[in-house]
Amino acid sequence: ENPVFKGTGIDTWDERIRERGYILKEGDTYHMWYTGYPQTEDRTLYLGYATSNDGLEWTRYIDNPVFDESWTEDMMVMKLDSTYHMFAEGKNDIAHRLTSNDRINWTDHGSLNIRYTNDLPLSEGPYGTPTAWFENNTWYLFYERGDLGIWLATSEDLEIWTNVQDDPIIEMGP
Repeated sequence: ENPVFKGTGIDTWDERIRERGYILKEGDTYHMWYTGYPQTEDRTLYLGYATSNDGLEWTRYIDNPVFDESWTEDMMVMKLDSTYHMFAEGKNDIAHRLTSNDRINWTDHGSLNIRYTNDLPLSEGPYGTPTAWFENNTWYLFYERGDLGIWLATSEDLEIWTNVQDDPIIEMGP
């Protein structure tokens, strides 16, 4: 009952916030990306950005939303070299990737192209809540499908992602 960050509660693009945001600390500054939406029938979700010096008091970026070209929620962000990579859930729970060089201006690279182990594309349906990392020249991606479990896919080029197995690596609990 004591949030450090919440929707504005008034008629703004981020009147409400949704799902998971992401905080990345660089130097003495915390950088947060979050999903905002107005309390209207059009529930398109937009990407906001805020900063903090202590993780408790947050300042919204003056020109928010920083990305409004497509639905963006449940994001995570990592920096590799000078590029920020955001993996996020889009409309209908379809994961997509965005990049930025300044944390504010984002380019959407479209839905992730995830394949089964036999190289066929995933069947229709949701694949969202992505979490990614880069290790030993390979990208790794956790994602969920229809709340049935967590799958793992890898990529060498960020273009094609291939499941390490076609069953979830973590199945839904009881």
